[in-house]
Amino acid sequence: MSDVRQSPRRARRGFTLIELLVVIAIIAILAAVLFPVFARARERAKQTACLSNMGQIARALHMYTGDHKGRVPICVDDSTVSASEDTGYWWVVLHAYTKDDGVFRCPSWRPSGTPQGLLSIEVPPDPAVPHARGGIAGTYVWNETMDGAPESRLSGTAQDGLSYGPSSVVAVAEGFNGSHIWKPEHVTKGDPQERLRYHHDGGANVAWADGHARYMKSAEMKRSHWAPWEHTSWRP
Repeated sequence: MSDVRQSPRRARRGFTLIELLVVIAIIAILAAVLFPVFARARERAKQTACLSNMGQIARALHMYTGDHKGRVPICVDDSTVSASEDTGYWWVVLHAYTKDDGVFRCPSWRPSGTPQGLLSIEVPPDPAVPHARGGIAGTYVWNETMDGAPESRLSGTAQDGLSYGPSSVVAVAEGFNGSHIWKPEHVTKGDPQERLRYHHDGGANVAWADGHARYMKSAEMKRSHWAPWEHTSWRP
């Protein structure tokens, strides 16, 4: 009986071209399925980080009012102030309570069209980067109708008879590169002067005057969230 042994070359059979193409096709299909999942996961992480920012801002505002006889900050522009001074853009004022420069920038922020009617102090030197004041960069927008108001003003009855309180008044929201809100056109969707932005799946994170923060879809945003004590034109 002869000793028949298998050739080592035959024992190491490689992939055929068809098998390689099948493997490549499977990898491509998996990549097409998984990449959008990973992208959504990254965006959800950014949305969560942004909400955390808003929570810190809301708490900082709440602490500020506690230290200033119940009054919210008066946010005026002074590009020469430092983060340690109690004046300037709203994020310069509140920085003393957050101690974190990055809190005032949305991780999902991206350059957007410049709205009409910006004041000279609201126009960033470079719209492609977050607006900087007092050595701190920010992208969120401030409700300027609150400037210097006592907390008592944030509760009451609007002209249409509906009651409101700090939990229903927006203090800070996502918007155009550190601008301010003081009239209905600034929050009216589609208006040339609109300053709100919705970076998170058609919605935005919002800090409220009572110290809480939450996510809301653009359809939920009402003009009455910004100045219920003002003229009825603020109501949708």
